[in-house]
Amino acid sequence: MTLLSSPYPIPDLLFTLYLLVYFPLSSLWRSRRPRAAKPDLPPLRCYWRQARYVLMLICVFLLVKWLGGHSFVELGMGFPLSPGALWGLAAAGFVLVLMHLLGNRMDRKLTPEERVKQEEKLQDLPFPMPRTRIETLAYLVTMVGMTATWELLFRGYLLLVLTPLTGLPLAVALAAVSYGAGHGYQNARQFFSSIVAAFAFTIGYAVTGNLWWLIVLHAAAPVAMLYAARKIATRRSTDA
Repeated sequence: MTLLSSPYPIPDLLFTLYLLVYFPLSSLWRSRRPRAAKPDLPPLRCYWRQARYVLMLICVFLLVKWLGGHSFVELGMGFPLSPGALWGLAAAGFVLVLMHLLGNRMDRKLTPEERVKQEEKLQDLPFPMPRTRIETLAYLVTMVGMTATWELLFRGYLLLVLTPLTGLPLAVALAAVSYGAGHGYQNARQFFSSIVAAFAFTIGYAVTGNLWWLIVLHAAAPVAMLYAARKIATRRSTDA
């Protein structure tokens, strides 16, 4: 089956090409340009700058979803949860608890030099860590909303549209590579890790047909960064 004879309307095909082609290529191009100085903006404004692009994508997606007649069940966000989704949630919970325990153990073994490098990595993020309750709420809403959006678009939506056109294995590969490349290119290790993680998440969705457990896993990353930043701040105040 070709794109021209596909069962999906033109808006579906255009949005799919945007996600598969423009999104990863534009991200790779921006990541290879010389990095400009990070603007010194208040945290709330930084979060808004992160969120407005995603909000625009969601608006376009909802229009495409309506024109294509897609349901949220087809997109992997249905209730009640299937047995596969429940197993996925259980696995996600186990992974998160295990990572938390291992992270605490590794944190206690860090040398002062390694702690400094850890702080530098957090400071190098494209957004500042929140300080007040309002900033924390805005951070959590923004980051969790963004991660849920990526799961919905690059797992639920792309596999729904691509699978009838290409078959499931190629649909998984296309969706995973486009999302992994969408993280940009800083170095070979980062790029390879992004692709591998994208494949793991996409295969996980293909096996279970449900996004909720993947959203939980994905959203845990920015929550973990906030937790790490709070630990660093507490350590600084204790040292002072």
